[in-house]
Amino acid sequence: MSKWELNDEVVTNLLRRGFYSSVFQPIVDAKEGFTFGYEALLRGPEGTPFESPGPLFSNGGDISDNVLLQLDMACVGSALRTARLLDSKYRLFINILSSTLLELSNDLHGLHDLLKELNISPSRVVFELSESTGMENTMEVARCAEVFRLSGFSFALDDIGVRSPYLYHILWLRPEFIKLDRTFITDVDSFDRKRDLVEGIALMAAKMDTSLVVEGVESEEECETLKGIGVDYMQGYLFGKPATAEDCMKLKPESIQKQFLAANDNGEEYLDKAVK
Repeated sequence: MSKWELNDEVVTNLLRRGFYSSVFQPIVDAKEGFTFGYEALLRGPEGTPFESPGPLFSNGGDISDNVLLQLDMACVGSALRTARLLDSKYRLFINILSSTLLELSNDLHGLHDLLKELNISPSRVVFELSESTGMENTMEVARCAEVFRLSGFSFALDDIGVRSPYLYHILWLRPEFIKLDRTFITDVDSFDRKRDLVEGIALMAAKMDTSLVVEGVESEEECETLKGIGVDYMQGYLFGKPATAEDCMKLKPESIQKQFLAANDNGEEYLDKAVK
C-alpha cells in the first residue's frame, strides 16, 4: 500500500495533524470589473492527498461516508476561520457536500455562534453545492436550503454541465448562483458552439433569476467574449490564482480591474474613474 493511498485511516490521521488549509480565488463582477467575492479552496502539503481536493472528494468509495463528512466539515470550518482575514465586503463561496449541509442543519445555532465569533455575516456566505448531489435527495436538500436562506445564506450550483442533473437542481434548489465549468469557457472566443452555449445558459440564468459565474477564464480574448455574452461574474487565472487570505488583501483592487479592462478600447479612461 502506498503511503498516501486513500483510506479512512490516512485521511483521519491527516485531519488530526492539521495537514490542510484554505486558499482563495477572486470572483470578479463581469460588468464593472471589481472583486465580488472569493472561492475558498482546500490545499495541503505537496505530495499528500490534501495537495488538491479532487482525489479526496471523488474517491470511488475508498473513504467512508463518515470520514468524508468529517473531512468536508473540516474544510468548511477552515474556510470560515481563514476568511475572517478577508474584507467584510466580499462574498465567500464555500464548497460543501449535500450530506454536510444536511448535517449542519442539525446544529444551525452552532454554525451561527461560529460565524458570530469570526465576525462573518451569514449574508456573505454562499454554499457551493457539489455536483455529486443526486436527484434522489434533491427535495430534502431543497428544504434544508430554504432553512439556511431564512438566516441569510445563499447557494450556488457548482460545475454545472458536467456529471450532474443540473437542470433538475436549478428547478428545485433555486440557487442564487450557478457556476459553469471551465470546460465550456476555454477558447470560448474562437469556438462558436461554446459561445452559443454559454450565451444560452446566460439567458436561462437571467430568466430563472440566478446569477451566472463562469470558471476558468484565462485570456483577455475569453474575458472580452464573455462580457459581450452578458455573464454576471468571472473566475480564473486571468484575475488571480488561489492565494492565502493575507495575500489576497495585499492585492490592490485596481490590479484586477486592469486585467478586466485590458480588452476595452476605453479601458484606461474607465479605470481612472473606477479607482478614484
